[in-house]
Amino acid sequence: MLLLMLCLATALADRPPTAYPVVLAREAAARLEASNVQGAYADTVEWGEDFQEQVLRAADVEYEIAYAWNALGEVGRARRHFERAVELEPDHAGAWYDLGELLLFQGELDDAEHAFERAAALRPDHWAGPFRLAELAARRGQPELFEEQLRRALSCGFSFRVVVGDANWLGYYREPALRDVIRRLVTVYSDERLLLAFEEETPQP
Repeated sequence: MLLLMLCLATALADRPPTAYPVVLAREAAARLEASNVQGAYADTVEWGEDFQEQVLRAADVEYEIAYAWNALGEVGRARRHFERAVELEPDHAGAWYDLGELLLFQGELDDAEHAFERAAALRPDHWAGPFRLAELAARRGQPELFEEQLRRALSCGFSFRVVVGDANWLGYYREPALRDVIRRLVTVYSDERLLLAFEEETPQP
């Protein structure tokens, strides 16, 4: 932690005093992100929590700590830090999205939907939010909403190539109403040869 603080102090030596807290948190988050990229998740948690105890709490720092806990399989701790991140910064799209994924995989669909809607509203140019909302609609057996959200995702750059072979999507393809949506949208937006991949990997009833 001392080394981290010394690095931060050096980087910020010439910064305007009024920008100090914001820049300090940004520099800390950048170093924690690099630690996560290197897979040093335990170090991220230790450094990040020390920083928040000794300096200040910041959404980006909370996010990196949450990411590290999630990578370590500590889902409960990851969730708490993602939630703290959006409490500190309600417009933190990345934290909302990752929180939504965590909730989705835990089966908390209503809370996941709220998180993905926030992420999609904050990043309307990105396909990830509506893509996950489409998956939620598929799980709930809502083909019309499934199609609506998929069209949103496709307009932002989503490709069906991302989900070819995915077990969940093969399951959706086995449902007649959802299969019709996938076939229609693949035909309009993508390469019809992708349908062969879905057909070949989906067991016939």
